[in-house]
Amino acid sequence: MNMAANTEGHGSGVDRSKRIRFLRRLILITIAASCLIPTMICVILAIQLNRSVRTLDKAKTELAWYEEQFGENVLSDGEGRDADTKHVSGEADADNDLNEQDGSGGVETSEVSGGSAGTGADISGGESLATAPLAAEDEWDGTRRVYITFDDGPSTSTNAILDILDQYGVKATFFVTGKEGEEYAQLYNRIVQSGHTLGMHSFSHRYSELYESLESFSMDLHKLQTFLYETTGVWSQYYRFPGGSSNTVSKVPMSELVKYMGLTHIQFYDWNVASSDDRSGIDKDIIIANVMTGVQKHNDAIILLHDATDKPATVEALPEIIEQIQAMDNTVIVPITEDTLPVQHISNSQ
Repeated sequence: MNMAANTEGHGSGVDRSKRIRFLRRLILITIAASCLIPTMICVILAIQLNRSVRTLDKAKTELAWYEEQFGENVLSDGEGRDADTKHVSGEADADNDLNEQDGSGGVETSEVSGGSAGTGADISGGESLATAPLAAEDEWDGTRRVYITFDDGPSTSTNAILDILDQYGVKATFFVTGKEGEEYAQLYNRIVQSGHTLGMHSFSHRYSELYESLESFSMDLHKLQTFLYETTGVWSQYYRFPGGSSNTVSKVPMSELVKYMGLTHIQFYDWNVASSDDRSGIDKDIIIANVMTGVQKHNDAIILLHDATDKPATVEALPEIIEQIQAMDNTVIVPITEDTLPVQHISNSQ
C-alpha cells in the first residue's frame, strides 16, 4: 500500500514538473513575441516613413523651384490661359481611347481636335496623322529612330507583348494607368526589369475626373507617380495625356496642363504614327500597314499602340511590325529616354 502511494506521488511530481516546464516555455515565447512583433512593426513603419519622406522632399523641391521661377499664381493668371498652342504639323491625330467606360457601364465618346474616331479601316497611317517633314540632312545623323509605345496597360495582353519584345530584343515604352493588385504589380515590375521605359497615362483614365480641373489633374498625376514608385522603385518622368495633348474634352485649357508639366519636370509625349489599333474589329494587316506607312515619313517616329485585353490584333501585328522595321536601312527601335526629342501636338510657349 505504501508502495502504491509512493508511485502515485512520484507520478504527480512528474506531471507537475512537466506543467512547470510548459508554463516556462509559454512565458518565454510570449515575452519573445511581445518584443519581436513591435520591432517588426517599427521596421515596417520606418520603411514607409522613409518612402514618404523622400516623396515629400521631392515635392518640396519641385514646389520651391516652381515658386522661385514662376511665382505662386502663374497657373491662375491670364497668361496661363493665353499660352501658345501649336500642332507639330498639319492636324493632330486622334487617340481613339477617348471612348471612356464610365462607372455606370455607359460609354463616353469624344473626338480630338483635327482627328476622327471613325470606325472605317484606314491604311494611310491615320485619318489626320501629323506629318512633319523629314529633318534636313545636316540636322540628321542618318539613323531613323522608332519608338514603339503602348497606352492603357497593364492588361492580360502585357505578358504576351513583353514575350514578343524579348524575342526580338526590342525595348519599348509603356504609358501605364494605375491598377492595384499583385497580378498587376508583377506586370509593372516585369516591364521595368526587362529594360523598358515606364511612362504615365493617368491613374484613373477617367476623362470626366481627370480633366475636371488643374487640381484634379495634378492629384491624379502624382497619385500615379507615387504608386509606380512604391510598386517598382521607378520615379517616372514621362507622360502621355489620355486623348493626347490636343484633346478637346478637357474642361481645363490644355495649355495650362502643358505648362504644369514643365513646372513639375515631367516630359510629355504624343505620337506621329497612329496604328488605329483601337478601332473595333480592325485587322492586324491594317495595323501593320498604318504603322509602316507612318514610320517611313519620320526620322523620329513615335508609334501609338495599345496594351489592352480587347485589342488582340495589336499582339498579332507586333511581330511583323518589328520585323519590317528591323529590316529597314539605318533604322533602330529604341525606348523613350530623357534624350528623346518629344513629339507634341501642343507646345508650351514658355
